[in-house]
Amino acid sequence: MTRSRRHGPPPSVAPTRDEAWFDDLFRTHHRVVLAFARRRVPDQADDVVAEVFAVAWRRRDEVPPDPLPWLYRTAGNHVLHARRGDARRSRTVAAAAARHGVEPAADDLGDRVAATLDSRALIRGALGSLRDADQEILRLWAWEGLEVAQIAYVLGRSRGATRVRLHRALRRLRDAALESPTAHPTPPARPDTLPATIRSEA
Repeated sequence: MTRSRRHGPPPSVAPTRDEAWFDDLFRTHHRVVLAFARRRVPDQADDVVAEVFAVAWRRRDEVPPDPLPWLYRTAGNHVLHARRGDARRSRTVAAAAARHGVEPAADDLGDRVAATLDSRALIRGALGSLRDADQEILRLWAWEGLEVAQIAYVLGRSRGATRVRLHRALRRLRDAALESPTAHPTPPARPDTLPATIRSEA
């Protein structure tokens, strides 16, 4: 009696995580990861990107088939580290200035006037007034163009919780824009009318 053979496609084989794989990963995603970093820590963006891809190579077996959310998540961790370093340096400089009686440098008046005249200044101001968590989820959604499931992965949250957080962040953004003294008499009525304006900030 002849045994029946099992039919069907052969099992899929995971791509080899070699230098060619890494070169393709870098070539495909370097620009968007750099843009992600520049929007958050412009002075340290190159360092963040270098760290992200160094981690991707060291932990290449952990990089998922859709690598971009993983890269953003890794970049976000390095951005936080860079910001903590900036905060420590700022406190050190401020303390030194206080000891020597030096006043902090004032913003250039021309820059303030230009920002006021900028048609996007309202949204910039409203976005900047939100708490860091709200700003980040809005940036991931509007600037990086991620879907809710991808944002959830980057932030380490469930999809449901992320969807609620995004909705609430949009509401807070709209409320902040409404409360601004420079707000237009008839600002957008719904949060979903804001994306194009936020995206123009990218």
